[in-house]
Amino acid sequence: MKIFCRAIFVVLVFFNFLSCSDQAKKSGGQGEGRTILTVEGQVVKITNLDVVYTYTGTLMANEEIDIRPEISAKVTSIFFKEGSNVPKGARLVKMFDKDLQAQLKSNQLQLELAQKELDRKKELYQFKGISKEELDISENNFSTLKAAQDLIKAQISKTELLAPFSGTLGLRMVSEGAFVSNTTIITSLQQVDPIKVDFSVPEKFIANLKIGMEIDFTIDGREEHFTAKIYALESKIDALTRSIRIRALCPNPEKVLFPGAFAKIELKLFPDKPCVMIPARSTVPLLEGEQVFLLKSGKAKAVNIKTGYRTETEVEITEGIVPDDTLVTSGLLQIKDGMPIKVNIQYR
Repeated sequence: MKIFCRAIFVVLVFFNFLSCSDQAKKSGGQGEGRTILTVEGQVVKITNLDVVYTYTGTLMANEEIDIRPEISAKVTSIFFKEGSNVPKGARLVKMFDKDLQAQLKSNQLQLELAQKELDRKKELYQFKGISKEELDISENNFSTLKAAQDLIKAQISKTELLAPFSGTLGLRMVSEGAFVSNTTIITSLQQVDPIKVDFSVPEKFIANLKIGMEIDFTIDGREEHFTAKIYALESKIDALTRSIRIRALCPNPEKVLFPGAFAKIELKLFPDKPCVMIPARSTVPLLEGEQVFLLKSGKAKAVNIKTGYRTETEVEITEGIVPDDTLVTSGLLQIKDGMPIKVNIQYR
C-alpha cells in the first residue's frame, strides 16, 4: 500500500512540473510577463528663456540736498513756501548782513582813495618824480584793498541762500528771527522728475546687465506699473552681499513717485535667449550632479545633466539633453535604468 501511494505522489509531481514548463514557454521566458510601467513625459523643445526676476529697491531723488547756511547769523527773511516748486537760482533765505555791508562801504571808500593815489604815483613816476619802490607800495596797497573787498562780497553772498537746481522744497525748519549756523537745516530741496530707482542684483547676472535695459516696478498704494531704464552700474561688487548696485531713471512728470518709497522690481535678464527648459520635478539629484530619464527604444535611459538657471518650476539644461528627446516627468521613484516603460506624452 505504501509503495502504491508513493507512486501516485511521484506521478502528480511529474505532471505539475510539466504544467509549469508549459506556462513558462507560453510566457516567452523569464521576466517577459511583468507589467510595463506607464509614466508621463514630454518632448523636449527649444524655448526662449524669458524669465522675470523680482528684486526690491528704493526710490531716490534725482538731485537732493539739505539747505544749510555756510555762516552763523540771524534769519531776516524767508522767501519760499513749503512744498513749492522753485527754479534754479531762486532766492530762498536772507540772513543779517548789515555789519558786512558797513565793512563793504568802508572798503569802497578806502579803495577809491587808493585808486586816486595810485593814479598820481603813476604820473609822477613817468616824470621821475618818485622811485619805483614808492609806486610798487601804492599798487600793493590798492591790490590789498581790492582783495579785501572780494572777501567781504563773498561773505555777503553767504547770507543769501539760493536754490542750486530746480526742484521741490520740503518742510521749513526755522522761522524769521532764528539764529542759525552751518549745522542748521532750514529745509530740503529735491528734484523728483526724473526719479532714480536704486536696487542690487547678484553678481552672477553681471554679464546680462546692459545700460539702457528697461525694468518694470510697482510701489505700495498704486496699482499701475512704472518703467525705468538702467543708466549706471556700481564699479565694484559688494563683498558682503556679493551683489552689484544698479540705478535706473524713471520719468515722474506728475510727481506721483516719492523718494524713499519701496519698489518691487521685475527684471528680464534673458530676453529671447534660446535654450532647453524642462520641469524641475523631472530631475533626480545625485551625489555629484543630477540626472533625468529619457525614453530610448521603449526603455528608460538614465542621463546625467548639467543645469543652468532655475525658476520656481523649470530648470535650464546646458548639457545632456537635446531637442526632440522624450523626457520622463513622473514615476521617477519606480524607474530604473533599462526598465521597459510606456510614456504618455503631455503637451505644455
